[in-house]
Amino acid sequence: MIIYRYLRVIFIALCLNGLSSFLFAAVEFVRVFPALDFNQPVQITHPGDGSNRLFVVEQGGTIRVFNNEPDVSRSALFFDIRKHSSNQLISGGEQGLLGLAFDPNFQQNGYFYLNYTAQKPRRTVISRFKLSSATSGQFQFGDERVLLEVKQDYSNHNGGMLAFGPDGYLYIGMGDGGSGNDPLNSGQDLRTLLGAILRIDISTLDETNEYAIPESNPYA
Repeated sequence: MIIYRYLRVIFIALCLNGLSSFLFAAVEFVRVFPALDFNQPVQITHPGDGSNRLFVVEQGGTIRVFNNEPDVSRSALFFDIRKHSSNQLISGGEQGLLGLAFDPNFQQNGYFYLNYTAQKPRRTVISRFKLSSATSGQFQFGDERVLLEVKQDYSNHNGGMLAFGPDGYLYIGMGDGGSGNDPLNSGQDLRTLLGAILRIDISTLDETNEYAIPESNPYA
C-alpha cells in the first residue's frame, strides 16, 4: 500500500510537471498599446460600462484613461488624488495609490473606490469618489468619502487590491503591515485588519453614511 501511494504521488507529480511545461511553452508575451507609456503602473482595469475604455492606476497618485484599441496613441489624465483629497499621499516603495474598483453601477452613479497610503499618521485609506461630469475630456468629481482607515506601522506590505465580487460586495486586499517576517504577527492576529481580505457591503453608504459587514463574513 505504501509503495502504491508513492507511485501515485510520483505519477501525479510527473503529470503536473508535463502540464506546466506545456502551459508555459504555449504562453507568448506580446506588448500591447506600444505607443503608450506609464509611470509606475500598478493596475489596469475597466468600468464595465460598455465604453471600451481602460484605466491605468499609477502609484504616484494618478489614473489615466484610454480607448481599448491596439493602435491607441495617447492616454488622458482621468484623476489625480493629490488634487481631490485632503489626505497627504505617500508614494514610493510599496506605498502610494494602489487600487481602483469601479462601482458595479458606475454608469448610473459615477462611483469609484480607491485604496491608497496616507501619512501623518501612516495608514491605508479606502475612499469613494464620484465622477459628477465628463465633458470633452474634462472630468469633474465630488468630495471624497472615506470608508475605512487602517494604521500602518511600516512602509511595506500595504496590499492594495480592490475588486467587486459577483455578490456585489467590495473586497479589499490588506498586506500584513510590513517590515520583515511580520514582526507584529499581524497575519495571524484576528484582532487586526492587516494580513486579511476584507469584504464590505457599500450599498448602505448613501442611507446610513456607513458601510455594512455582510452577515456571511466568516469572522464578522
